[in-house]
Amino acid sequence: MMSCEVMQVGTQTAFQPSIYEQALISIVRTLPIERVVQILDYAHYIQSQAVEDFGFLDDDETEEEILADEAHWDAQFAATQDGLEQMADKVRADIQAGLTAPMVFTKDGRIAPG
Repeated sequence: MMSCEVMQVGTQTAFQPSIYEQALISIVRTLPIERVVQILDYAHYIQSQAVEDFGFLDDDETEEEILADEAHWDAQFAATQDGLEQMADKVRADIQAGLTAPMVFTKDGRIAPG
């Protein structure tokens, strides 16, 4: 959750945005309006989700449960490594064989040949 620092200025209260808010604002200012709308939609989606829906913030979780959960995720990650390495090898081979083309992003955020 982002926070704002509150600063008393005379009789008015001014909000000082956090470094995250400042970074987000500076990024949003550089984007086309279509992308800003997408970010706003996504922010509303995130805001609407209850923490319980994600199940990763549980103040009653014991240390044993946390360790078991970490072990589960470590095992899941380890199980995907062979597949990821094979995909990376194929991509490298495709690049060396000239089967790929460079790409760039246009000003409107689309992908185009480079």
